[in-house]
Amino acid sequence: MDKREAASMTRRVRLVGDGVENPANARALMDAAAMFGAACAFRDTRGLLAAWDAERGGELDLIDTNSLIDQQWPIVAVENTLGASIVFGATLPGTQASIVVGGERLGIRADLLRAAARTVSIPMFGRGVNTLNVAAAAAVALYYLMAGRGLAPRLARRPEERRPALLLSRPKDHVEAGSAIRSAAAFGWRTVGLDDSSRVWYGVNRGVTAEGRAAARSHRNLIRVLPMTTGSKLAFRRIVVAGARIDGPPIHRVNLAGRDTLLVIPDEGEAGMPSFNSLGGSVERARIDLSVPTLHYRYRLVATIVMAEAARQTGLRPAGQPRLPGRRGLTYESTLSTVATGGAEEVDPAVLKAY
Repeated sequence: MDKREAASMTRRVRLVGDGVENPANARALMDAAAMFGAACAFRDTRGLLAAWDAERGGELDLIDTNSLIDQQWPIVAVENTLGASIVFGATLPGTQASIVVGGERLGIRADLLRAAARTVSIPMFGRGVNTLNVAAAAAVALYYLMAGRGLAPRLARRPEERRPALLLSRPKDHVEAGSAIRSAAAFGWRTVGLDDSSRVWYGVNRGVTAEGRAAARSHRNLIRVLPMTTGSKLAFRRIVVAGARIDGPPIHRVNLAGRDTLLVIPDEGEAGMPSFNSLGGSVERARIDLSVPTLHYRYRLVATIVMAEAARQTGLRPAGQPRLPGRRGLTYESTLSTVATGGAEEVDPAVLKAY
C-alpha cells in the first residue's frame, strides 16, 4: 500500500443515491459502498422506501436535502455533464465528502448539482450505450476518488488500436453478467468474450421480450457476445487476469492495453476459479485494492472498475481530433472471433440498459 492509498483509509466518505428507484440497485449501491468502507444513504424522491418495504424490508438509511447539503460534507457529484472533471484524475475535496450518484432514469437532481463542490464524469466511448448501471458507476467513482491517485487519462491518436480483447469469465448470475456486458459496451467494446460455464446467459430466458429480440436484430450498434472457454489455449501474446482477490500488483501499475492482450475478468464470488495457466501466452495478474474485498463482492462492480482502468490506459482521443481511419492488421475483435467456441449473440444496447 503506497502513501496515497494509506491516506485514503483516513477519509470519511458516504455514498448517496439520489432518486434511486430500484431496490436491487439500492442493494448493489450498499455493497459498492461497503467494498470501500464507506457509508451509504439515499435521498428518496422516487418511492424507493415504499418499494424497499414491499420487496424486502429491513434497514434503509435515508438522508434529507438539508442534511445532504452540509458544508462539512462537501458533495462530489458523479454526472456526465458540461464542465465536469474526468474521474480518473479527480480527488476528494477534503478528508470527508458525500459522493452522489443519480437515479436510473433522471440522474442527479439540479439542486444537488448546484450544491456540489465538484462534479466528475466517467468517460463513455460506446456508440449504443452511454451510461453505466448506477452501482457500477458508483464503484468506479469510489475507486478513483478514495484512492486519490490523480491518475491522468492517456491521450492517444488511435485509442481503438490499443484496446485489449475482453473475456468475462464464468459469471454466476445473469444480472451481474448483463450489467458487466453493459459496462463493456459503454466503455467502447463492440465484441466481448463470455465463458458461460455457469450457464446464466446463453439459452437462458433472461426476461427479454420477443419485441426486444426483434429490436436486437435491427439495431445498428449491436454488441457481439462470443462464447469462449477459459480451459483452452487462446491466441494472445499477453493475458492479464484482473480482479479483487487476484494475487498480483495493483491494477494501475499493470499494463492492460494492447490489441495483442486478452483481459480476463473472472467471477471471484465462489471458490474454484481456474488457474488460467492453460490460456497460453504470458499470463500476468492484477489486483484491485478494496477495503473489504471478501464480504461484499459483486461481479459487475469489480468488472466495471477493471474495464474503467483499461479504458483509461487505452486512452482518450485529444479534444477536437476526428476519428482516424483504422490501419490494417488483426484487431482484438478478429482475434476473439478465431478462438470463439460458437457463433456470436448480437445484443441490442437498449436491452443492456435494463441491467
